[in-house]
Amino acid sequence: MSKLQLSPPVLDWAAAEAGLSLVALAEKLSRHSVDDILQGRLTEPQAEKFARIAKIPLGYLFMKEPPRPRQADVADFRTVQGATPLSKDFFDVFDDVQYKQDWYRDYLEGIGAAPLEVVGRFSDDDANVQGIADDIRRTLRLNEQDRLHLQSPNDLYALLVERCESIGILVFKNGVVGNNTHRPLSVGEFRGFVLSDPLVPVVFVNGADAPAAWVFTLVHELAHVWLGDSGISDVKPGTRNAREAQCNAIAAEVLVPQALFREFWATQDPRQSLVQIIAAGRLRFRVSELVVARRAWDLNLVSRQIYEQVYEDSRRHARADGGGDFYRTVNVRNSKKFTARVSSLAMSGMVSFREAGRLLNVAPARIATLYQRNHALPA
Repeated sequence: MSKLQLSPPVLDWAAAEAGLSLVALAEKLSRHSVDDILQGRLTEPQAEKFARIAKIPLGYLFMKEPPRPRQADVADFRTVQGATPLSKDFFDVFDDVQYKQDWYRDYLEGIGAAPLEVVGRFSDDDANVQGIADDIRRTLRLNEQDRLHLQSPNDLYALLVERCESIGILVFKNGVVGNNTHRPLSVGEFRGFVLSDPLVPVVFVNGADAPAAWVFTLVHELAHVWLGDSGISDVKPGTRNAREAQCNAIAAEVLVPQALFREFWATQDPRQSLVQIIAAGRLRFRVSELVVARRAWDLNLVSRQIYEQVYEDSRRHARADGGGDFYRTVNVRNSKKFTARVSSLAMSGMVSFREAGRLLNVAPARIATLYQRNHALPA
């Protein structure tokens, strides 16, 4: 059978799009033709199968050079040096969330919804850390009494998500692309992103990160909403990006106010180890040891080595995102408010079950059960 001559660099790029090396993809096609495939010599059926595995149009394989890497159409707040290039996994998630946001914006415009006042409430001229942090706490009604009733840092995350969605900010959290557990998201690539919009601001939290880090990422992205930003974050301590540093400071102040934290730290028995003091901070502020360690490092109370040790410990003990109850996972991955609204519209006949399934990345047959689980939430 005659063979096509394709560009090896293009094949290498296409394999990477599928999260595979060219050798691994070649072995999937034919263990007897690996060398030929590496040289770009494929039969027509092999080329068609190659394109299917890589999930790209067949015509792309006939290019002479790989396409230029896609650039995000929002700000990249990540630290430039050392930041992992944005991958197909990221863009598939980003496009999916943006599609949901666009659909929901059209829906809200159709019912005459009013813009949210919190989006871009602070400009660069009046953007001071304390003022924005106080406004976020006040808007989300986060007070000391709330913290006393929380049993764990995960409870604080759930409370903040609920408060965000009650005022119209949608929160998505996922550790994989869609529902594909074979495509985990990279924490080195990004921790979260935010798409600010007057009607429907959206926050995405990378669920592949340590659960202890989720709450900080969430509040960091909220700071971007208050500043009217859309962009991709790594939430890295010590970032050289001025906006990221500002949002880190705001998130820290929201979760662990500096004055209260210094007071707490000063009252600790100096005979305790740093590990014991950090554990006590977890109980005092109802945040994770990671957030306490991060705040202590911000204020030069512990070394960066201590913070990184706590982070690595939290990563080792992290459970995988997803699993458990399927319907609960759908709510988390798609925003509970968004999921409830879409399923409610499907049940009323205003949206087809097919479209609802596309919006929620689930089989249309599951929509009725989702509705029964969640009931309808107010828009």
